[in-house]
Formats: sequence, C-alpha cells, structure tokens
Amino acid sequence: MNPSIARRQTTLSLTLLLGACLSTPTTAGTTIHTTGFETGLEGWTPEKQTSLYDWARHSHGTTSRYTGPANAHEGEYYLYLETSYGNTPGKIAYLESPAFSGENILEVTFHYHLYGNQMGRLVLQTFDGEAWKNFWQIEGQQQGSTNAAWIEKRLDLSGQGAQQIRFVGVTGTGYKGDMAIDYIVLKTGEPAAPGSNSPWTQSGSDIHYEHPDGGNVGIGTDNPTADLHILGNLSQPLTGHVSIAADTTLVTGSGTRFTEELSEGDSLLMGGRTFLVTEIIDDTTLTVDVPHALGAEEVTAYTDSDLLSVQTGAEEQALVVNRAGNVGI
Repeated sequence: MNPSIARRQTTLSLTLLLGACLSTPTTAGTTIHTTGFETGLEGWTPEKQTSLYDWARHSHGTTSRYTGPANAHEGEYYLYLETSYGNTPGKIAYLESPAFSGENILEVTFHYHLYGNQMGRLVLQTFDGEAWKNFWQIEGQQQGSTNAAWIEKRLDLSGQGAQQIRFVGVTGTGYKGDMAIDYIVLKTGEPAAPGSNSPWTQSGSDIHYEHPDGGNVGIGTDNPTADLHILGNLSQPLTGHVSIAADTTLVTGSGTRFTEELSEGDSLLMGGRTFLVTEIIDDTTLTVDVPHALGAEEVTAYTDSDLLSVQTGAEEQALVVNRAGNVGI
C-alpha cells in the first residue's frame, strides 16, 4: 500500500475515534464517558416539550447577533437551543443522557455558554428510576460576549442514585437567549451497597455523625458544629420579574411586590448572582449592595429565609438550620 494512503487512513481513524463518545475504564471500578458532539449526538437524546426546536448540533456562531458562543469549547461542534422565530418565553427542551445498565452516574462535568441579555434558565435533573428531580440550575446571562470563555461545571452526584441525567433548557424573554452546552464527561460506577463501617453511631439517645475533619450532626449533641450543605435552596420566587443594568445596583420590577415580600438585608438571587437588599423604595424599585457585573433583564428573582426550623406539636423547635448551614437538634 502506498505509505501516504496508509497515513491518511490512520489519521482518519483517529479523528473518528476522538470525535465519538469515549468510555474509559478506570482502576477505581468506575468508567469515564466523554461526549464532544463531534460526530453526532453520541447517545444523547433531545426531546421537545413546549419548545419549537430541539437541542441542535452546531458549529461557529448561532444565527442571531449578541447571543450564543462564537465557537465550541472543544473541537468544532456543540449543542445549542434556538430562541428565535417565536421560541420564547418559557419554552422547554430536554437533552437526555444514555442509561447505563447496572451503574449510577457518580459525577458529571460539562461546559456551558449563556451569553445574551434575554437568557433563560439551564437546569440539570437526575433520574433515580422513579422520578426526575432538579439538582442544579443557573439563570440569566453568564458571559459578556460571544467570544467569552465557556464555563466548566462539575457536580458530585454520588448518593443521588442517578441512573440518567438530562439538561433542561427554558428559554428567556427574547431571541438574545441562545444557550449552549459542550464537552460532557460522565463518571459511572456500581451503586454503593450499604456498608458496616458507617460513620453513624449505634441507635439510642445519643446518635450522631462525626466527620474525620471535625464537626458533628445528630441527636444528643447540643453544640452542632458541622455545616449542612443543602442541594437546592430554601427559597421562593418573587412575584413578577426584575431587571438590573450592568454595573448598577438599582433593581426595577414588573408586577412585583417588593414592600410585601422583602425586607432590607434579605438575600436576592437574580441573573445567576446573589445580592443583599439595601433599600426598598417602593413595590417596583429597590437597591442592592453591589453592582451586577453583567446585568439581567426580566428574570425571576428568588429570596430565602434566614432560618429553617421544624417544630413539635408543643411548638418547641426540634430541628434548626441557620443560613450558615449549622444544624441543631
């Protein structure tokens, strides 16, 4: 065979291999599955719910100006959700992972690009064999330009019993909201079996968990020192929608009730950033403590409480979680 032809065939084979979904066993009994969408959807399944369009494979910039990435994070192709041609607001499209027989998804790493001042919301859900559950989400514009770097996100899913995951794209208020994802890495392994070396003590009146690095959570200790990290949030959406210009602290609302639903000092999540309310001027105007770096337009805002408590029938507090995450029982 002509040596030059052999070299071309070898190069072609390597290109096809690298573009496909790669599954790599590791020495720890887990497997790494890498998807870059270079040769297709590579086992991932798009599904339209209310969206007019599926998550679509694309290269270079999207069809609209002032939104979307200029290029893929890795390689040439990525997936994006089109928000032009009437596909707003609040239209929903899913992108579902393959199912891994006999294994759970222990970790996911992915890259996202959310540029556009009419950006919606990107959600990651897990499926435990019975129901889909929200695990992570981000809302509003996160990049400042089409050429801005993609953002990497790594999520620990161990303990979730996740047999599958899916991305949920919820479109924003207009065409400048093309969201994109690329280069997804899943780590899978066998579901963990219950073990005998549990860090929990035996049953009784003094039941507690002691972490090797310090801290404890349990019944029978009146001085809890461990932080409880809640996957999700103790929050509720505000009525209406809010907007804030880039590099300003003035928040304006549409259909909002700031004076009824907020107090000075409350936290406020909007456009993927969290702020503290410094002054409530009226039902549609307030200020926050620091400027919003990118700004947000007509997004849903969320506020949370300082304290979560569970009371007994005698109105005595049985469980208290404060904003720092400290737990008392």
